[in-house]
Amino acid sequence: MIHHALNEGLLLLRQRAGVSAILVLALAVPIALAGVGLAINRWLDPVAEFSGRESSVAVLLHPQLDDDARRNWVAAQSEAHPEWTITEVSPEELVRRLQQWFPYLEDLVGTGDASMPPLIEIATADVGSLAVLESQPEVVAVGPQSSIQQLLGEVARRLSVAVAVLSAVLLAAAVLLAVVWIHLELYRHADELTIMRLVGATEGTIRGPFVVVIGIVGFVAGVVAVVGALATVRALSRMVTVLGLPEVVVTPGILVIQVSAAVILPVAAAAITLSRHAAEEFES
Repeated sequence: MIHHALNEGLLLLRQRAGVSAILVLALAVPIALAGVGLAINRWLDPVAEFSGRESSVAVLLHPQLDDDARRNWVAAQSEAHPEWTITEVSPEELVRRLQQWFPYLEDLVGTGDASMPPLIEIATADVGSLAVLESQPEVVAVGPQSSIQQLLGEVARRLSVAVAVLSAVLLAAAVLLAVVWIHLELYRHADELTIMRLVGATEGTIRGPFVVVIGIVGFVAGVVAVVGALATVRALSRMVTVLGLPEVVVTPGILVIQVSAAVILPVAAAAITLSRHAAEEFES
């Protein structure tokens, strides 16, 4: 039975080479895209942490605050917001940062510590909670409340959702194409299948060639998807390494998932379609 299924399946492939090639590409494109998306998400995970990491926001206090007033203000904020981690930046450290960020201001910021306003850094996972400080008279300005980690995390989440949705839509279309193809082949060979059932052929013998065809098409599509994902990720790695970022890597697990999905999904769709067709034949 296996030998018969292989022979008939290969014959069917040769007869429908054009449609089989289209089906291979239709399966390979979404699976390759999904693999690239998984690799990108894995690459972004340690870079952006996606969400939940504490962000540090700079808060500039009024320059007329003396040391006692500043310490009282910090103590009051620590008591009111125990989830905040408040750190005072010394005047010397502030001068060093300004000289590093703006070298052309070195003469101005190097005139003395008394000219430097107090700077506070607050670390928190909820940077939106710092908005309450903007209305306090002791506060001159609150730094940007959208950290680079949160921005990268938001981009990573949106990219992940977009890739997942696009891959799911394309993969569903490819599976539907496989189902339609099987239906057309069943109707094309309807007379042969009827004769085989009349002479006592088992359902396994009848379904075998179609399952073999879809399995071969799925495996080839998985290989094409793996090659496409590797080539795409290699091109992305060349671009990000130029920027000094770590390269994007496709793990062996992603490759195994790609090949497995390319084989299992169309074979499962084919098995369901063939079972329904057999049930309809028996009822008629």
